[in-house]
Amino acid sequence: MSKHSFTPDPEQLALWPDASGNVINGLDEVDFRKPVHVYWGNPDEITFGAVQKWFYAKNTAPELEKGRAERKREEQVPLPPLAAQQVAKSSQDWTAEIKAKALALGAEDVGIAEMNPDWCFEGWDLPYSHVVMMAIAMDYPTMTTAPEPSAGAEVVRQYTRGMWTSKALAGWLREQGHDALPEHGPFAEGLTLIPPALAAGIGELGKHGSIINRKLGSCFRMAAVLCNLPLIPDKPDTFGAEDFCASCQICARECPPDAINHEKKMVRGVEKYYVDFDKCLPFFNETAGCGICITVCPFSRPGVGENLIAKLARRRG
Repeated sequence: MSKHSFTPDPEQLALWPDASGNVINGLDEVDFRKPVHVYWGNPDEITFGAVQKWFYAKNTAPELEKGRAERKREEQVPLPPLAAQQVAKSSQDWTAEIKAKALALGAEDVGIAEMNPDWCFEGWDLPYSHVVMMAIAMDYPTMTTAPEPSAGAEVVRQYTRGMWTSKALAGWLREQGHDALPEHGPFAEGLTLIPPALAAGIGELGKHGSIINRKLGSCFRMAAVLCNLPLIPDKPDTFGAEDFCASCQICARECPPDAINHEKKMVRGVEKYYVDFDKCLPFFNETAGCGICITVCPFSRPGVGENLIAKLARRRG
């Protein structure tokens, strides 16, 4: 398939709702509002539910089905009960221990942000003071096979690992008497994951609509734990990725449905890079979740990202 020549499957288009995902997402809206679920939700409740069901019916490779079965098993594992007695520690100690525990449980990067209610989906209220954000790395060689099912299966595996990691961290806190709620993709319920990850210093938002992490590039997934402990928040990490994206054209050039905008767009009152949902989703659905844009990103290639960051730092003087 040549780039920018993709034609969606008519069977999928027949299920397309009489609505635009871009409109639901708030493209070109100048006033702030909370996001709503446009995809990765209860298919009986979201506008693109029939299309989401088609995604699962279309992509049934054995490695995908195996990963989904493992995810379902992990979903059934309950959190431990909340201990009656709370362990007391200083903000510094809790912050250091939570970060160390997240890394020990398998997260490749971790950051903390003060909770902002604007990050909740419409209709959700999450009464927590802080968010612990974790980056869960994907295997880069496997992801270079995108858009083959092998890459999609790797995404499913790491989402499941993120689920396990966030539940394990939340469980550890609950065993010490502190309420904690895990959140993880792709079916994040109440919390959008990108805004708190940016605030927690996980990385910068790239042109492809995903976060670029200084160690992992965009080859990772995210998970979170919400809690009410008095943690010390991190600061956003700025290392030049956003400026690099302004001139780099690789992800946009390599996107088969030509869904990646070259310029920032206004989305619900925030100017940011935005991927055209209505162009992206049909190809995404027909290729087990695609993954091309995050894999071709220069920051994602092992060893390249570190050199790029050093080069960008030298340019800034």
